[in-house]
Amino acid sequence: MQPITYVYADDTTHSLAELGAAHQGLCASPPEPSHIALLLHTCQRIEWYAVAEAMPPAFELLGQSSAYGQRAALVRLAQIAAGSLSLIAGERFIHRQVREAASRLMPDHPLHGVIHDALVLATRARQEFGLFAQVDYSDLPHILFDRRPAEPRRLLVVGGGMLARAIAAAPPPGYDRVVMMTRGPRKLRRLVEGLGTVTVVRHPSLDRALGGRPYDTVIATTNLHGDYQQQVRAAATGPQSRSVVDLCCTPALPERPNGYRHLYDSDVLRVLAEANRSMADRALQAREWIAQNVEVTV
Repeated sequence: MQPITYVYADDTTHSLAELGAAHQGLCASPPEPSHIALLLHTCQRIEWYAVAEAMPPAFELLGQSSAYGQRAALVRLAQIAAGSLSLIAGERFIHRQVREAASRLMPDHPLHGVIHDALVLATRARQEFGLFAQVDYSDLPHILFDRRPAEPRRLLVVGGGMLARAIAAAPPPGYDRVVMMTRGPRKLRRLVEGLGTVTVVRHPSLDRALGGRPYDTVIATTNLHGDYQQQVRAAATGPQSRSVVDLCCTPALPERPNGYRHLYDSDVLRVLAEANRSMADRALQAREWIAQNVEVTV
């Protein structure tokens, strides 16, 4: 077994704002694929696993924590993929993010076996302890948007990733149509095919798709550089926009217009903590179970 070194920064070592900024930077300028390492980055963590004493790719981190050994790396990856170390205990997106990070590895990559074992162990832990969040990121619009049942509105979802698609597939009640704005609509149209109430557009077609009706905005994208950031800002602050839920790792709208809430606002974090309070013990049990059972998969 090859030794593994990993370097990490998460919400136990850095502020959410610092992690979000680093994640956003990596999304804008992703490093070249490595033949010896895996880079895992989300808005809550940045981790670098390598089979040699290799420096992680250049990103801004104020201090780093590190560990050494294949077993330690496997335990940590499994605990992450299970959602047992997440801000939302049992979140469903992190398992897919670990899986997608693994899918970008080259076929002969030396970490394939470790990632596979970690994902298998994480799946078992989630099922064993029922570790599935009561309220996940895509559920926040259901909770945070005001209810105006007498006023039919449209929901604008900015982005085309897994989070944006989950919101479009299950929007809050009271919306007669969901409009998804993205820079690359062709692939997204195929992904949402069959969702009859969803329209996918680029920015130039947005006003026509919204049809002059009031709308609420969910921003769930990592693409906020160049002119697109201005287009997102214009869409979210338009005259018919009623309120905004910003799920980006760094605020898409630093000016915070009326009706704006960011993922890391104290009241939003409080909603998440209270809704998922029952998951805390399950997450701890899952972490301990993974650490005890990891040897059988190595």
